[in-house]
Amino acid sequence: MKTHLALLLLLVPALAHAAPPTGAEVLAHQEEARKIASFQARATLSTVKDGGKEKAPKKFRWWRKLGDDGVRFVSLTRFDEPATIRGEGVLIREGKSKNDVLLYLPHFKKIRRVEGQSQSSSFFGSVFSYTDVATPHAADNTAKVLRDESCPGEKTKCWVVEITPATEADRARTGYSRSVQWIRADNWITVAGDFYDLKGKLWKHLVATEVKEIDAKAHKWLPLHVELADVQSKRTTVLQLADVKTGVSLDDALFTEQSLANE
Repeated sequence: MKTHLALLLLLVPALAHAAPPTGAEVLAHQEEARKIASFQARATLSTVKDGGKEKAPKKFRWWRKLGDDGVRFVSLTRFDEPATIRGEGVLIREGKSKNDVLLYLPHFKKIRRVEGQSQSSSFFGSVFSYTDVATPHAADNTAKVLRDESCPGEKTKCWVVEITPATEADRARTGYSRSVQWIRADNWITVAGDFYDLKGKLWKHLVATEVKEIDAKAHKWLPLHVELADVQSKRTTVLQLADVKTGVSLDDALFTEQSLANE
């Protein structure tokens, strides 16, 4: 009897550890995984329509910094190529109820605010939207863990999670009614996902690869290759990151309208 009791006591922690996380726990883990205090990178957006000729790739520099609240970010994107969009930029200041998205057009010497539902529109002709390039947050969503299985194309374990915008305002801002995401159990990175439009129809399919530990000290990971396909319009955009640096010193002045308009 004592032997059986000892075995039972040893098994209890293991069984508890094996229990799947709740949806809220998944969102909280993802929130924490995204908390990279600061980083900068170079990036390329390449878009192809239905297997046709590729549009000229768009190359840009990207800076992002965690705000004083320790949750939401400010980010600046500055395009360098092609020449037709050189100097254009986007400043995103994430907020609790909505994001402030400012677009700078050097040809007109003008800053334009991207309002509300327009934030779900195309980001510089790509499949990504302005909302897609901002950071999702736990408070903006609810989630339900559906099952666990091997991540698509990998042996790594993934949690398959249904994520739903928390409010009608969040639905309108993102343009999504829900998503089903494959989230790695070891680092909480989404490596695949199906995103549904406001009518409940499949809209976009995401595949994220080249998942690298970009900050070994803080154990922060990031996919360097992200492919997003619009299954309705049959267009696909690939986002490729390079020269990623974390822990960089970024002055708050970089994330201002004055900086945005300074080509």
